[in-house]
Amino acid sequence: MKTMLFFDVDGTLYDNKNGKIWKSTVEAIKALAKNDKYILGLATGRSYSQLNAIAEILPFFSYKVLINGAAAYHNDDYLFGTKMNKEDTEHIFKYAQSRGYGVAYIGAKEFAISDLTDASKASLRDYDLRVPVIDPFYNKYQDIYQVWVFCPREEYLTFKEEFLHLTVYPWTTDGLDLTSKDVNKGVSILKIKELEHVDKLICFGDGANDLEMLTVADISICMGNSQYEFLKKAATHVTARIDEDGLSKAVYHLGLLK
Repeated sequence: MKTMLFFDVDGTLYDNKNGKIWKSTVEAIKALAKNDKYILGLATGRSYSQLNAIAEILPFFSYKVLINGAAAYHNDDYLFGTKMNKEDTEHIFKYAQSRGYGVAYIGAKEFAISDLTDASKASLRDYDLRVPVIDPFYNKYQDIYQVWVFCPREEYLTFKEEFLHLTVYPWTTDGLDLTSKDVNKGVSILKIKELEHVDKLICFGDGANDLEMLTVADISICMGNSQYEFLKKAATHVTARIDEDGLSKAVYHLGLLK
């Protein structure tokens, strides 16, 4: 009997507030990876080049559902993805600029930001990301899978109303993700589940962009540090906070490790 486990990164594996992966999390992931009954995967809004924050445990994940499901990999091999059309990326850039905000263009592996501002520097620091290429026209000659907007979280409803034909997620900190409409972690995870013919799917998350993957899972775990009550209500279990060994406690509570 095969079980596939997918883990969100920020707020689930990686503690952004403290800038670390907790020892109990590292030990749990390493132990799970040693058991051939389990297939481990990542499901994150980050892109391929933005996984340095979890470099210590990255080799233990066979599958990577990245960019909120817009790109998926088996080990280092690209499986499938959904690019945004250039008209949408241009619209987002112009609309964000009109409201005084910068953007980031997320490619399959690399990314760029439109300008280096206090807001973009704060976001890069919060997610332990290097300063990328600064190019407001990156979307004109590169395939883009997602656009970030460096804006206050309160702008979420404004952008969602402006871009009804896209998927919009608020960040736990200030900022927004925008992807093509039918892109989410849950859709991509189900495709991989079908490829692997697994018997059970277990997903761990804490953010607004984790709702779909928690919904499609046979067992879902919401981290106690989640800011979203709707996510806690949707989950099978709510565990302790990330800084209270929440992930490790959930793994042992479910009997995945003994």
